[in-house]
Amino acid sequence: MQITLRPLEGITIDDKFIQFGMSREEVTSIMGAGDVRHRHFYYDYELAIDYDVNNAVSFIELLSGLQGTLKPFIYGMSVFERNADELFDILKTNNGDKVDDNENGYSYVFQNISVGVYRTSTPESVQRDIDEMKADGVYDQAYVDEELMKANHWATIGLGKTDYYR
Repeated sequence: MQITLRPLEGITIDDKFIQFGMSREEVTSIMGAGDVRHRHFYYDYELAIDYDVNNAVSFIELLSGLQGTLKPFIYGMSVFERNADELFDILKTNNGDKVDDNENGYSYVFQNISVGVYRTSTPESVQRDIDEMKADGVYDQAYVDEELMKANHWATIGLGKTDYYR
């Protein structure tokens, strides 16, 4: 499956295009009903689509991270398979200076392109864990390896309509 994220436009999944502002009915006719809770989920909960008060697409999120089956691309780069810092640099280049980094490296919002990324660990948090484990004399290499993988790859990416994150 080929997935291309198009900031401020929407998402292409193979030959299907889900566009911001598209109605819930239009999405359902293209994607099917999905699993409906507070948002529509597709592909075993790896893709979520949110709607605004007018039932128009306002936010699209890929939730699978490196371990998932969906492998989205943005600006020609694999979102989950590339190093988190590399993707950050590409997003910043396409966004400009308006980057919200209030969550200490766990997430970033690129306001001009309405893209947000999130991860469960950061390199700094893993280093703190390593220091604590060594101080306590209970170092766990398997844990460190898992956390480093999480720190070096984004777990989710979300695209919002224009001004979604403002």
